[in-house]
Amino acid sequence: MRFFIIIFLFTISIFGIYSCAPKPKLEVPEAYKAGQNAFHKICSNCHGSDAMGKHTQAPRLIDQEYLAPNFKDEDIRETVINGTDKMPSQRKKVTDKEITEIIKYLRYSQKAAGLEAEEEEEEEDEG
Repeated sequence: MRFFIIIFLFTISIFGIYSCAPKPKLEVPEAYKAGQNAFHKICSNCHGSDAMGKHTQAPRLIDQEYLAPNFKDEDIRETVINGTDKMPSQRKKVTDKEITEIIKYLRYSQKAAGLEAEEEEEEEDEG
Protein backbone atom coordinates (compact mmCIF):
# COMPACT_ATOMS: atom_id res chain seq x y z
CA MET A 1 0.00 0.00 0.00
CA ARG A 2 2.84 2.46 0.82
CA PHE A 3 4.36 1.74 -2.54
CA PHE A 4 1.17 2.87 -4.32
CA ILE A 5 0.94 6.01 -2.19
CA ILE A 6 4.56 6.89 -3.03
CA ILE A 7 3.95 6.28 -6.74
CA PHE A 8 0.75 8.36 -6.60
CA LEU A 9 2.50 11.29 -4.88
CA PHE A 10 5.44 11.08 -7.28
CA THR A 11 3.09 11.11 -10.29
CA ILE A 12 1.20 14.14 -8.96
CA SER A 13 4.43 16.02 -8.33
CA ILE A 14 5.73 15.29 -11.84
CA PHE A 15 2.52 16.49 -13.50
CA GLY A 16 2.50 19.54 -11.25
CA ILE A 17 5.98 20.47 -12.42
CA TYR A 18 5.07 20.27 -16.09
CA SER A 19 1.76 22.09 -15.80
CA CYS A 20 3.22 25.16 -14.11
CA ALA A 21 4.39 28.23 -15.97
CA PRO A 22 8.16 28.73 -16.21
CA LYS A 23 9.53 30.49 -13.16
CA PRO A 24 11.40 33.79 -13.48
CA LYS A 25 15.15 33.43 -13.66
CA LEU A 26 16.02 37.11 -13.35
CA GLU A 27 15.77 39.15 -10.18
CA VAL A 28 14.04 42.49 -10.74
CA PRO A 29 13.68 45.54 -8.48
CA GLU A 30 10.62 45.56 -6.22
CA ALA A 31 8.84 48.10 -8.46
CA TYR A 32 8.68 45.49 -11.27
CA LYS A 33 7.87 42.35 -9.27
CA ALA A 34 4.09 42.66 -9.69
CA GLY A 35 4.55 42.80 -13.46
CA GLN A 36 7.01 39.92 -13.42
CA ASN A 37 4.59 37.81 -11.37
CA ALA A 38 1.66 38.64 -13.67
CA PHE A 39 3.80 37.94 -16.76
CA HIS A 40 4.85 34.55 -15.42
CA LYS A 41 1.29 33.67 -14.46
CA ILE A 42 -0.27 34.71 -17.77
CA CYS A 43 2.36 34.98 -20.52
CA SER A 44 5.40 32.81 -19.81
CA ASN A 45 3.92 29.51 -20.96
CA CYS A 46 4.12 30.86 -24.51
CA HIS A 47 6.68 33.69 -24.36
CA GLY A 48 9.15 31.84 -22.16
CA SER A 49 10.76 32.57 -18.85
CA ASP A 50 11.59 36.26 -18.52
CA ALA A 51 10.03 36.90 -21.98
CA MET A 52 13.09 35.38 -23.66
CA GLY A 53 11.24 32.94 -25.90
CA LYS A 54 13.42 29.86 -26.43
CA HIS A 55 11.67 26.67 -27.41
CA THR A 56 8.30 28.41 -27.61
CA GLN A 57 6.08 29.23 -30.54
CA ALA A 58 5.47 32.78 -29.37
CA PRO A 59 8.11 35.45 -30.00
CA ARG A 60 10.68 36.57 -27.49
CA LEU A 61 9.60 40.00 -26.25
CA ILE A 62 13.05 41.11 -25.11
CA ASP A 63 13.91 42.03 -28.65
CA GLN A 64 14.44 45.17 -30.74
CA GLU A 65 11.20 44.47 -32.60
CA TYR A 66 9.15 44.96 -29.42
CA LEU A 67 10.74 48.18 -28.17
CA ALA A 68 8.35 51.11 -27.66
CA PRO A 69 8.96 52.88 -31.01
CA ASN A 70 8.16 49.65 -32.89
CA PHE A 71 5.51 48.21 -30.56
CA LYS A 72 3.92 50.84 -28.33
CA ASP A 73 2.53 50.16 -24.86
CA GLU A 74 -0.98 50.47 -26.27
CA ASP A 75 -0.11 47.82 -28.90
CA ILE A 76 0.86 45.43 -26.10
CA ARG A 77 -2.34 46.23 -24.19
CA GLU A 78 -4.51 45.68 -27.27
CA THR A 79 -2.73 42.43 -28.16
CA VAL A 80 -3.21 41.04 -24.65
CA ILE A 81 -6.89 42.01 -24.56
CA ASN A 82 -7.91 41.15 -28.13
CA GLY A 83 -5.29 38.63 -29.20
CA THR A 84 -3.97 38.25 -32.74
CA ASP A 85 -4.27 35.65 -35.47
CA LYS A 86 -1.62 33.61 -33.58
CA MET A 87 -2.33 34.58 -29.95
CA PRO A 88 -5.67 34.09 -28.21
CA SER A 89 -7.21 36.92 -26.21
CA GLN A 90 -6.15 36.96 -22.57
CA ARG A 91 -9.04 39.28 -21.59
CA LYS A 92 -10.52 36.82 -19.08
CA LYS A 93 -7.16 35.96 -17.50
CA VAL A 94 -5.77 39.42 -16.78
CA THR A 95 -6.90 42.69 -15.21
CA ASP A 96 -6.15 46.16 -16.56
CA LYS A 97 -3.79 46.74 -13.64
CA GLU A 98 -1.93 43.49 -14.40
CA ILE A 99 -1.53 44.52 -18.04
CA THR A 100 -0.07 47.86 -16.93
CA GLU A 101 2.35 46.05 -14.61
CA ILE A 102 3.31 43.56 -17.33
CA ILE A 103 4.10 46.40 -19.74
CA LYS A 104 6.19 48.15 -17.06
CA TYR A 105 8.06 44.88 -16.40
CA LEU A 106 8.67 44.25 -20.11
CA ARG A 107 10.01 47.77 -20.68
CA TYR A 108 12.32 47.42 -17.67
CA SER A 109 13.53 44.02 -18.90
CA GLN A 110 14.22 45.36 -22.39
CA LYS A 111 16.30 48.20 -20.97
CA ALA A 112 18.08 45.87 -18.50
CA ALA A 113 19.01 43.67 -21.48
CA GLY A 114 20.71 46.66 -23.11
CA LEU A 115 18.08 47.20 -25.77
CA GLU A 116 17.41 50.78 -26.80
CA ALA A 117 15.41 52.32 -29.58
CA GLU A 118 17.48 53.01 -32.69
CA GLU A 119 16.65 56.73 -32.54
CA GLU A 120 18.12 56.91 -29.03
CA GLU A 121 21.29 55.14 -30.19
CA GLU A 122 21.67 57.52 -33.15
CA GLU A 123 21.27 60.56 -30.90
CA GLU A 124 23.97 59.21 -28.57
CA ASP A 125 26.31 58.66 -31.52
CA GLU A 126 25.81 62.24 -32.75
CA GLY A 127 26.27 63.78 -29.25
